[in-house]
Amino acid sequence: MKAVVLAGGSGTELKPLTDEVPKTLIKILGKPILEYSIKRLKNNGITDILIVTPKNQLPFKEYFSDGKRFGVNIVYVAQQLPGIEGAVLASKSFVNNENFIMMHGDIICADQIIPRTINAAEASGTNYSIAVTLQSDIRKYGVVSLDGEGFIKSIVKETDHSKSHYVIAGVFLLHSDIFTILEKSMNFNECFNELIQNGEKISSGIWNEIWIDVGRSWDIMKASRYLLDKLDDTIISSGAYIESNVDIKGPVIIESGVEILNGTIIKGPAYIGNNVFIGNNVLVRDHCEIGDNTKIGFQSEIRSSIIMYDVSIAGQAFIGDSIIGHNATIHSAVIMTNKHLPMKPIYTAIGDFPTTEVMVPQAKFGSIIGPRSHIGVRTTLLPGTRIDAGVIITPINAISGHISEK
Repeated sequence: MKAVVLAGGSGTELKPLTDEVPKTLIKILGKPILEYSIKRLKNNGITDILIVTPKNQLPFKEYFSDGKRFGVNIVYVAQQLPGIEGAVLASKSFVNNENFIMMHGDIICADQIIPRTINAAEASGTNYSIAVTLQSDIRKYGVVSLDGEGFIKSIVKETDHSKSHYVIAGVFLLHSDIFTILEKSMNFNECFNELIQNGEKISSGIWNEIWIDVGRSWDIMKASRYLLDKLDDTIISSGAYIESNVDIKGPVIIESGVEILNGTIIKGPAYIGNNVFIGNNVLVRDHCEIGDNTKIGFQSEIRSSIIMYDVSIAGQAFIGDSIIGHNATIHSAVIMTNKHLPMKPIYTAIGDFPTTEVMVPQAKFGSIIGPRSHIGVRTTLLPGTRIDAGVIITPINAISGHISEK
């Protein structure tokens, strides 16, 4: 069986993190989100894979090449037409007159979601099956209505007034007949409704385990926590240099070329990438990941945060529940607060300019710092602050809201 992985989305709601890196190539625990999808297919014996990319395919080809080092065969096609409809139609020449797996490349979950979807179709003798999962907030998903036998009755437009809380979970077993319907300029979800109206049975693979659609910045944090919580052991590369008075409480992964100086405490689960430098008396705790070539100065504290690659954090900084994009510079004594006192909801800006302000669905949330930005010495960032790519914040400031060059 072949697989089509959709990776052409722009990731607008993940800006500024997607300004310079395609959405599915954002790394979590040192691996692109898309790699987890590729491995999920490989672990289920599916090795012939088409990746539908944006028009610029180079970053994907540079990382995945032909797929051989991942044990699969990868080919690529650039998406030309908009929306999921355009992404699916781009795969037509790859798929013969047969069933195939299609999945979104920005989903983090366990491998078993694929056989759950396939087995649902095999058990009922259908050509179509869709993985569905329960979600409390259904406003950004296709909402699925099921009959008493577990077949899909209809898929309705995203709404918060639906009687169902089952949503499409981004994994499909499809037949090539789907292209004929899509070519009628039909909405992707409406294709299934037409199939149902024409008497086609569509099975549901009900997924009750953790499922993360990486669509917004806090979803990256959620995915990172989920993957970190799966770590069982502490793994320290032989190429790492750790001074004697460093306290490591696992599980922790420490890659090659890491240097950690005296007095530092690492409280797992945590991931520390290649060639990271951590100075004296630093505290890294509670679900942190620190990307390759990052430098962290003395007496800083990093809590529940994702630090991407080539980041510089000077001494005495506090980074709480934040994401820092690649090549950013955080100068000394910067504080990224992660909660309001007294406690109240946190709001942040999402999307492209002009942005939309939304409430963050978690009690603690710090800042989103774009690639190549500079945060000046002794600056305090209030919860929900967003700094766009390349922005320079001058020293001794109190910052909140959305800071953009525009």
